[in-house]
Amino acid sequence: MKKSLATLWTAMAMVGLLVTGCNNGNDPEESAPSGVTNEQSARQYFATNDEFVKNDEQTIDDQEVQPTDYGTFGKIDANITPLRWGRFVRSVVRTVTRDSVAPGDSIAFVHIHKVITGTFRIRGINGNGDTVLVEKAFTDNADRNVIFRRFGRETKRFWVNWLPIASSLVDGGTIAPNNNINITQLELITRNDTVTVTDPLNFYLRYRWLGRFNQGRKDLPEISGGDALLIKATVVSTSPDTDIVALRFGVGTFQKRRMRMQIVSEVNNGNGTYTRVFQAPFVMHFHRGFFHAAVDAATKATLFDDQAPYSVSWWGIPYRVF
Repeated sequence: MKKSLATLWTAMAMVGLLVTGCNNGNDPEESAPSGVTNEQSARQYFATNDEFVKNDEQTIDDQEVQPTDYGTFGKIDANITPLRWGRFVRSVVRTVTRDSVAPGDSIAFVHIHKVITGTFRIRGINGNGDTVLVEKAFTDNADRNVIFRRFGRETKRFWVNWLPIASSLVDGGTIAPNNNINITQLELITRNDTVTVTDPLNFYLRYRWLGRFNQGRKDLPEISGGDALLIKATVVSTSPDTDIVALRFGVGTFQKRRMRMQIVSEVNNGNGTYTRVFQAPFVMHFHRGFFHAAVDAATKATLFDDQAPYSVSWWGIPYRVF
């Protein structure tokens, strides 16, 4: 039997797709969120406050310098040997740059652009053997698309007429002119499926729990805690030294993880760039909810050279642990 709109809203609230903080804590079916005055502003509100849209920035935000094993790379014309590093996000500005309704008035596409600023900190040992703290200011751009479907034509409660049903991946990284590294392909391999992505903003994952819709290439990965997975990333870089690539997944004090990905192949493209493939097996945490598995690729100089600019590329695959 087809779910009612009220059932869909209840389900979304239960799984966390709706942001907390609607007007006075009221039921979202009874009062519009602050600043929402029509259907378009409602889509934009829920797009920028969708749980997946918010937690990608939490995935890349360390808020502390964490130990790594990157020192095992050795020093090649490096100013510092990093012991710990972390990204500290200070500001996130979310802007809807496109909101288009497809012919038929039943599907809408919303594009969210983020400007993420902060400080990248490295604690390491310099050439004199002294422990130093290096700080590099950064500005990252991040983009993603969300597909909405119309579920009603309420005139009084217009804000409940559209619900998000699918999301693209997140495409993030350093702004020009320091964008010296780019992820070109991502594979997430689970026991049941393989998700292969080469165009993150045009690869949509369906929110299967809201129903079966045609929009999207695959269902969003739903993974059980304790499942073994493998993630692979293809990176094109201008750096002759092996890049530093980390896998990030989960959020929160006890669930958040950051682990190094191992290089498995390298090709000199002959044009000043190198194509490298990295991979990492990992076991899914048991905390239920909505998260991102983000691949965070940085040039080696980002961590090993205190004068070199910060240069990174990161993609995020949303997933659900149930």
